[in-house]
Amino acid sequence: MRGSLFAKSYAVVTAAVLTVAIMVLSVGIIVTEKVYIQSNAEGLKRAAYAAGSALPDSWTDSIASFDTAAGADAAAGTARDSAAAFIAKLNAASGFRVTLIDASGKVIGDSGADPATMSNHSDRPEMSDALAGKASWSRRKSSTMGEWMLYAAIPLRAADGKAPIGALRLALPLPGLMETLGPAKRMILIVALVAALVALFASAAFIRILSRPVILLSDRARRYAKGNLAPDVADATARRESAGSPAPASVQAPPRASIRSTPRELKLLEESLDEMASNLLGKASEAEKMGRRFSAILDSAGEAILALDSGLKIVEANPAAHGMLAAKPGTLVGALLTQISGSSALVDIARRCLTSKAAVTGDLILYSKNEKTVHVNASPLGGAENPGIVLAATDISVMKRLETMRTDFVANVSHELRTPIHLIRGFAETIRAGGLSGDETVRYLEIIERNALRMERIVEDLLSLARLEKEPSGWLTLEPCLMTDVSQSVFGMVKDQAEAKSVGLESAIPDDLRFMANQGLIEQALINLLENAIRYSPPGSAVRLEAERSGDFVEMRVKDHGSGIPAPDLERIFERFYRADKSRDRKSGGTGLGLAIVRHIAIAHGGTARAESWSGEGSVFSLRLPLSGLNPLSEKENSTRTEG
Repeated sequence: MRGSLFAKSYAVVTAAVLTVAIMVLSVGIIVTEKVYIQSNAEGLKRAAYAAGSALPDSWTDSIASFDTAAGADAAAGTARDSAAAFIAKLNAASGFRVTLIDASGKVIGDSGADPATMSNHSDRPEMSDALAGKASWSRRKSSTMGEWMLYAAIPLRAADGKAPIGALRLALPLPGLMETLGPAKRMILIVALVAALVALFASAAFIRILSRPVILLSDRARRYAKGNLAPDVADATARRESAGSPAPASVQAPPRASIRSTPRELKLLEESLDEMASNLLGKASEAEKMGRRFSAILDSAGEAILALDSGLKIVEANPAAHGMLAAKPGTLVGALLTQISGSSALVDIARRCLTSKAAVTGDLILYSKNEKTVHVNASPLGGAENPGIVLAATDISVMKRLETMRTDFVANVSHELRTPIHLIRGFAETIRAGGLSGDETVRYLEIIERNALRMERIVEDLLSLARLEKEPSGWLTLEPCLMTDVSQSVFGMVKDQAEAKSVGLESAIPDDLRFMANQGLIEQALINLLENAIRYSPPGSAVRLEAERSGDFVEMRVKDHGSGIPAPDLERIFERFYRADKSRDRKSGGTGLGLAIVRHIAIAHGGTARAESWSGEGSVFSLRLPLSGLNPLSEKENSTRTEG
């Protein structure tokens, strides 16, 4: 309650009630005392008039001759005795103190003291007024009695009714009088306290009634500020529906009563809070949907996207970015680009974008698990107060590799065809010029024919590749194949070449190994592999064809004992026109397309092709094909496997 609206309001009201109660009590007591004293003073005056009317006329007429001095005559003494007796009798009957003075203020008699010892009383307020002909009363401390007294005095007149000849005064002690007023004061005090307590309890209840809705609304506003919008939104939804406006789809809170007995003055505030919460919840729902949509787009983006702050700390990264930087999912956020990129060129692009506040692009190489060529676009993010950048990186390694392959292919095709074309043209011009012997003409024609056949083989191989690169489902037919039949067929095709090179042919094939494939294409692939193996094997060595079942696949291997293939060339050995042994050039008779055809035949069947080699020990070329037909792998995935 400390510092609350209720506590503060109650403290103010309590102070006000107590102040008013004290003031009312004080005023009540003062007024009561005054009224009580006035009523007693009036009673004293009436008693004084009654006592004055009882004075004997014999000595009231001669009151002026009273003399209290020593040596006064006997008559005066008798009068004084008579007055003293009257005063004593009156005092005994009423209990009042009785005082009698003459016109000069001299005390003639007093029931409470010796008149001879008393001073002149003409200066007493009540006596002064009485001697002036006016009945009066006063309240003061008596110099004779030493206590507070209430006095009432009346003028005494002679029979002719002229100026006063003296004054009669009656007095009461105030302490005794106030004691009789005690019960009334206590009653006033009790009534005032009860009234104050009732007022305090009533004010507490009243303030509680007023402050509770405000406190509840404050709590509701605090919950809204913390993002807890749902509990009381049903009220605003119900009001909106009652007004004919449908609730937002995002607001589906269960019905719930609003603050009970909200004052009419605060009802508008309550409705405004609920309406605000309803709108905020709708906007939050829309923002959440949009955030999920953007997250889905960001996560599915093929580009690597990084959001960085001004210190090059990563604040957002999509899955493609984790893959590009070879990081575990969710580990990039909070890391510094300088620590995890492994590329000073990438950091340089980011810093240039931050400095220039303009887009910066560039191609660079990232070294993570594999070397990658990426195209990076850096754009400013945020304003001047919160600068940052967005890095979008696209892996263009495949595109670069394909571009290189295309360039190499064009160059290789041009190179492969240029030589035979030049030879054919040159020898044809020589023959046309004449002057050749018959043997020379025959030899030149043989050269022309050999180069024409070479050009024909290159064109046929290119046409085969073009056909193999098409979607296999449109042209590829499968049939049951027995591996022993395939091996016999291919060995028959390369037998003459092996014998001419003095290379032996060996096989290790199970008799019952069967699989689904296009037997003609499989034979072509194995012939290409066997011809290459024979071509690069030394005389006296052997080329071995092996086949075995490996799970749901059949694996065929061609092994030779040649000089081997250098490791850098293994990654490109299946590219078109790529030759690992540049020194042999075209003397061996190959077109440079055989291994490319082998790879595409494997891909068409949903399989893979790969090569292994050891320097000085030979090479192993393998075909891995599904036993039951096409593998569900896509051509792109198979291409990636074989190229890797």
